[in-house]
Amino acid sequence: METFKVARKGVYQNDIDGEILESELFCLDLLKITDPAFVKDLDVAQMEALSADIREFLIQSTSKTGGHIGPNLGVVELTVALHHCFDSPEDKFLWDVGHQSYVHKILTGRANRFDTLRQHDGLDGFPKRKESEHDVWETGHSSTSLSAAAGMAIARDIRGQKYHVLPIIGDGALTGGMALEALNHIGDMKKNVIVVLNDNNMSIAPNVGAMHNVLGKLRTSGKFKRAKKDIEAAMKKIPTAGDKIAGAAERIKDSIKYLLVQGTFF
Repeated sequence: METFKVARKGVYQNDIDGEILESELFCLDLLKITDPAFVKDLDVAQMEALSADIREFLIQSTSKTGGHIGPNLGVVELTVALHHCFDSPEDKFLWDVGHQSYVHKILTGRANRFDTLRQHDGLDGFPKRKESEHDVWETGHSSTSLSAAAGMAIARDIRGQKYHVLPIIGDGALTGGMALEALNHIGDMKKNVIVVLNDNNMSIAPNVGAMHNVLGKLRTSGKFKRAKKDIEAAMKKIPTAGDKIAGAAERIKDSIKYLLVQGTFF
């Protein structure tokens, strides 16, 4: 689908919460987009309509060429929102893994090449610096965007520049050791990095690992629940300070649990 239209003023309904949004009718040929700056001028209803049309364009295009359709359908609204709020290529978008960059490619003027996607001398399936100034970093493996962001932030500050560095990473890729090490390093350096977490509870495969499995079994076991209850009761029996000690122990337990299981780096 090459053009999209926003519903006439007063009759557009938000798919998420059913809210009626007002917007003027307008049309845009996706194949004629040359720069993402136009997204900044769109209202919410227009961005919703743009997202819907991009989604249909992706389905039709990849049905002919192949490609990573799932990850891209999952980041349509996210990508539109990023281009609405930030200034690419001055602000640096770092797509972890990279196969979810199709929407970014459309908004940066490459929709007219999607018929060559992943073909010889055609549009690449991943960000490529030779392809566009908006592709500031080349990817192909998961959990690497945060390390790249750390390096870019250091270089930016040394040069006295002011642009934003935005690694976009999924909840699955965030379980990678390289991502966690980089996140720890970024926090220690106190660098200005905006980590965009695409927390959609989806990845190419279920999360795995001994820590994930053992902690999950432990927290749901009957013995653990009974021990927790008995220890809490014993603490509360301590004269004067019992309730405070029990409360402090509960907070410590929650801190450890969320750090290891839920990821309170965010």
